[in-house]
Amino acid sequence: MNRKLSLRIRGLLCAVALAALPAPGAGNSRFKAVIFGRYSDSLASFESFARQAKQSGATHVVITAEDLPWAMWQMDTPGDPYPAWAVSNAGLLKVSIPDALQPFLPKEYSDTVSGILRSRCQVLRKLGLKAAFTTFEPQILPERVYEAHPLWRGPQVDHPLRSRVPRFAPSIDNPEVLALYRESMRKLLTLCPEIEILSLHTNDSGSGMSWSGGLYQGPNGNSLFRDRKMYERYRDFFGALQAGASDARPGPLEIDAEWVREATPELVAGKLGPGMAVANFEGPNATIYKAVAGFLLDYFYPFYPAQGLPLPVRYLEELEQASSSKAPRLFYLIGDKHDSDLYLQIYDAFQKKPTHDDVSRMQLLRSIAAGRVGEAGAGALVDAWMALHRVQRDADILNFGGTLFYIGGVHQRWLTRPFVPFPEELTDEERSYYRIFQFQARSEERARDLGDIQGTRQYQGLGGMAVSSQLLSRMQADLKRARGDLQAIAAAAAGVRQQLDLLDKRIQAFAILVDNCRNGLEYQYLLDFMKNGRLLRPIEFQEHLTDITEWRAIKDIARKEMDNSIVLANLIEATKETLIDMTKTSAEENIRQLGPDLASQLRRKVQIMVRHWEDYERLFDEEKGGAARGKP
Repeated sequence: MNRKLSLRIRGLLCAVALAALPAPGAGNSRFKAVIFGRYSDSLASFESFARQAKQSGATHVVITAEDLPWAMWQMDTPGDPYPAWAVSNAGLLKVSIPDALQPFLPKEYSDTVSGILRSRCQVLRKLGLKAAFTTFEPQILPERVYEAHPLWRGPQVDHPLRSRVPRFAPSIDNPEVLALYRESMRKLLTLCPEIEILSLHTNDSGSGMSWSGGLYQGPNGNSLFRDRKMYERYRDFFGALQAGASDARPGPLEIDAEWVREATPELVAGKLGPGMAVANFEGPNATIYKAVAGFLLDYFYPFYPAQGLPLPVRYLEELEQASSSKAPRLFYLIGDKHDSDLYLQIYDAFQKKPTHDDVSRMQLLRSIAAGRVGEAGAGALVDAWMALHRVQRDADILNFGGTLFYIGGVHQRWLTRPFVPFPEELTDEERSYYRIFQFQARSEERARDLGDIQGTRQYQGLGGMAVSSQLLSRMQADLKRARGDLQAIAAAAAGVRQQLDLLDKRIQAFAILVDNCRNGLEYQYLLDFMKNGRLLRPIEFQEHLTDITEWRAIKDIARKEMDNSIVLANLIEATKETLIDMTKTSAEENIRQLGPDLASQLRRKVQIMVRHWEDYERLFDEEKGGAARGKP
């Protein structure tokens, strides 16, 4: 072969090789690991998602969303709501039980969850994928464990305003506890060798690191180990987990701890090894461990308990941020349970042609919208998505330990409890269906107060109520705009009418949740304003009784609650599709999830409010109000 021909062939080969490379900045080529996650309600849906994830370039799939059975046995003390934050977390020791903990933890739960994890890993093995495991650690253990092994007791991790009994995580300073974790990891990875990434949240939701400044109770733990350095705790804890993995199978186990709330996590990370990270700083050089687009927990879904309202703008923006990160790992987490195909489509489109500003972002979204509703309706669909994006951003402003719809509408049961002027007079029968599901660890007086949310009152008073109401009103305007866009598209694109009608119903249901939160805050503000009979007055002329401004205002709110409750009940009963997240059975209803009889509870709420309708007169009528307080 002559030299010219050789150079030509070599040049052609280089051109082919270069053509095969992705464009600079495009795709996920620079990430050494790409981890996808999504809620799955069956093994079949998990496998379907895993196949799609692989096609999109995933290397790992999360096997522990909030789709595993919840550990309701952890709700072990009547009246104490705090374990509700922990029951949805897989928990290494309760899923993969070490021998020494077998007498204290339910084997049936462990067998059920580990069986699901094993089946999911078998799917990943078949597809040539690896697994990621997410949980909260070190996680609370039953008090019986510490009664038998007192020196295993670690830090108190419960929130002082949200619990009625102390809750303790195990002390990972104790070598015996580290041995438990090592054994737990060995057992788990023997069953699920595909697990290569372990993501831990700590110092929250029933978990905590000994003597950490990030604990709700302040630094505390086993006093025998008080003087240890924080990096030693993380290093040895991570080391025990990695040793357990090595005992089970060859290969790496990476560990990152989030929500640590340490003052200087980068200094801790500087003492750790590669594949060990704290607050997204990886050892030993405190480099960025991962980039994240999306979320996995219901806690982060801004519309919860409403379902199926998409967030394409947010996901695209976060993909842009992730693509510019220097992190070697990408987590793409789909926490919206009903729009998985949309987020996969966005991801794939972004890999082909990354966006970098508002114009390119809207162009990408418009191309996806055109494929869904046709060219004529694409602009209106993008406009609806933008409206929902603005709603999401306003919802995030009203997030203090959870969005208002979650910690108010669900945790305090604003959605289903009756709004009445004298809640202390409700009978046990009238309170029974909602009171047991309130996240309230303080007094019954606080439980009756709509504005008391898990022992805090961040929305209290004129300022809190007024600012929140303005944001909620702005959200309603955007929801109305989105519904108008959908109706315009449906008129021009009959082929997608069914999907658009479902999204419209879901937006309508969420709009009722927005009203519910606004009503709850304003109703309690008015009740606080009327305390101690400050608005009682003699009734001498009929118009003084029939048109008192404050009386009319609070009754107007109550009527809106009643009417909206019936509308929502009708919407729920009129479709088999999911509008609001509910448990499958009434026995599964809990503090963090509404029950399947939500529609009937809404109707019951209205019945109770009607039963107490005359009570409003007692707020202003001196004779009726005085008699109610026992005056002659």
